[in-house]
Amino acid sequence: MNTLSKEKSPYLLQHAHNPVQWQPWTEATIQKAKELNRPIFLSVGYSTCHWCHVMAKESFENPIVAELLNAFFIPVKVDREERPDIDQFYMEFVQAFCGQGGWPMSVWLTPDLEPFFGGTYFPLESKWGRPGFIDLLKKIANLWQSHRSALQQQGQEILNKMRESILCSIETESQPNLTQIARKTVEQLWANFDSVHGGFSPPPKFPRPSLFYFLFRAGSFKELPEPLQNKAMRMALFTLQKMACGGIHDILEGGFHRYSVDAQWRLPHFEKMLYDQAHLAIAYLEAFQITNDSLFKETATAIFEYLFSHLYNPAGGFYSAEDADSLTSSGEKAEGAYYLWTMEELEQILEGVTGKERSNVLASFFGATDQGNLPEGLGSEPSMRSKNMLFFSKPLSALAEELKMPIEETKALVLKAKTALKEARLKRPKPFLDDKIITAWNGYAISALAKAYMVLADSRYLNEAKKTANFILEHLWDPDNKILYRIYRQGRGSIPGFASDYASLAASLLDLFEADQDEKWLLQAKVFQELLEEKFADPYRHQYLSRAIETAATIIQTREEYDGAEPATLSLSAYALLKLFSITGEEKWKKRLEELFNSAWPILERFPTALPYFLGVYLEYSVSPVEIILVGEKDDLKTRAFYNALSSVLIPNRIFLVLDPRQGVPRTFKSIDFYSNLLSVYPGYPVAYICARGQCSLPQTEPEKAIELLKSHATLFLEKDYLPSLD
Repeated sequence: MNTLSKEKSPYLLQHAHNPVQWQPWTEATIQKAKELNRPIFLSVGYSTCHWCHVMAKESFENPIVAELLNAFFIPVKVDREERPDIDQFYMEFVQAFCGQGGWPMSVWLTPDLEPFFGGTYFPLESKWGRPGFIDLLKKIANLWQSHRSALQQQGQEILNKMRESILCSIETESQPNLTQIARKTVEQLWANFDSVHGGFSPPPKFPRPSLFYFLFRAGSFKELPEPLQNKAMRMALFTLQKMACGGIHDILEGGFHRYSVDAQWRLPHFEKMLYDQAHLAIAYLEAFQITNDSLFKETATAIFEYLFSHLYNPAGGFYSAEDADSLTSSGEKAEGAYYLWTMEELEQILEGVTGKERSNVLASFFGATDQGNLPEGLGSEPSMRSKNMLFFSKPLSALAEELKMPIEETKALVLKAKTALKEARLKRPKPFLDDKIITAWNGYAISALAKAYMVLADSRYLNEAKKTANFILEHLWDPDNKILYRIYRQGRGSIPGFASDYASLAASLLDLFEADQDEKWLLQAKVFQELLEEKFADPYRHQYLSRAIETAATIIQTREEYDGAEPATLSLSAYALLKLFSITGEEKWKKRLEELFNSAWPILERFPTALPYFLGVYLEYSVSPVEIILVGEKDDLKTRAFYNALSSVLIPNRIFLVLDPRQGVPRTFKSIDFYSNLLSVYPGYPVAYICARGQCSLPQTEPEKAIELLKSHATLFLEKDYLPSLD
């Protein structure tokens, strides 16, 4: 057992029994490397990562590897979810060094923490064009003894290039024009768009939810040519449709896997992450608001059911992830074992649903074949041969025609089949659960739940959003010292929150305020946004450092400049700043937002698709806000029904305020006199006002008429036939 046995991270604990004498990333570990004058071998991964498990089994449990690492290096393990700053900094080095990144990440550092060699997964012995890990360790150990200066120079040259890149993004002679960048972004995405299967890249295909946020707003932005607006909307809706029907979407228990290894979204990389569920739930909710297509609604609600059944902490908050690997029937770990089926298994279960004659037809509807349906070349592992990943292979109408059944009966039959398959699968050994509660990721969940309540009018979503927010504020927020912490697992961890944690909570509590209309969420959001500016503002670039300025090590100062699986801090902050300005009218929030728009211009000029979420916020800012003011008693059922009806329409840059005549106007709101006048003429029942471009509608007392008025501002509203139906 090594020193990782004292850690709380599930990933670090997975390596506590390795013969490698792993050390955590601490000052004492770094000092040890300096005293012994040894290079650090840094291994970064996470607990649900398949290739991390492969390298651990092949190499870190190998006595020869352990002997080499222990004798010539200081081996250090880092959970990327605990320390995203370390992960991001060295990932940038690895990407610059070898042209690609990923996990597990393997980096060799000097005792001064300067990287000089790196990569991702290395097999134990040379294969697939990758050097063998044992040979690599021997060579680096030898070079450290004989040609140390050459190694250090190699790393220094790459670090210098990284620093030049940072300086390049600070200085520019161009005048900011983010509308032009938005146009370029749509054009670039269209050029790379897979018009057959959806998505924006060759495999592996990642969902990247920030793209949907941007595309929906670009689809309504009048400054863009109408053909580009149409392309933006079609790319987003078509991709979401294809993903919902593919194997990347768990059609039995809900939720999405991390990414698809094939072009058709059929074979996923099986881990499930909380951040994907939260952001994709919002994307599907917005797609439902736009199209009124039940596919999008059902996909969103299934994501939430997955959260409640698999990642739910009864005390509050959501766990971080489920593993890609799980146990087979023979007790061995294999990727996707929980999710894959043989045709024989499927037919046996489906016979009980529809009879023997139709079971194979139903199995075929789910994409299954006798030989297995995994794409050629991707199912070569013995555990995956002849296995099937479930997805919808054809429209429901085609199945109804094949079975010669009415469409509603066919739909009921498919639901019954899914239920039977789900019950059978629940008897299998479940994937490993990483039960860390991560502040930023729970912020995303709060936003998703708050928006689900607004769109779907299910009070459970609002209750769970409030429960999660209260858990974070109670267990991970120290109000006396104004410190937000990153991780909760068996108690609060010691790692202070990063910029993304503060930004995520600021944004999510504003969403929760809009859903709950309790001023306390607005006030707390202001606190987190103010702390983000105070602790993390980058004095050189007017953006944000990942770590607080007073705690950031000189060598590791990272900035998030890319909306990937999670939106960058820059994007989350822009979202929160826009909402804070819209609600409070405080000019400091607008000034800071415009500063961010200007500071991001150099990044976006070079890489238009780098920050789609951020660009989506810019597009919202660029249109006139629509203010919905509902006057009525907040706990009155009629007020709540009116509120949910108006919430169902998707409008960029919308402000929704509920004014309760019993409580008066919160002092944090702008236009207090105007709102007070509305309260003074309150007739005793809910009344809605729709305000835009400096004018307000006549008071609306009927939700249907108010919605029609609201839709005149909702350029995102589309009829269902805009998208080919799956029925």
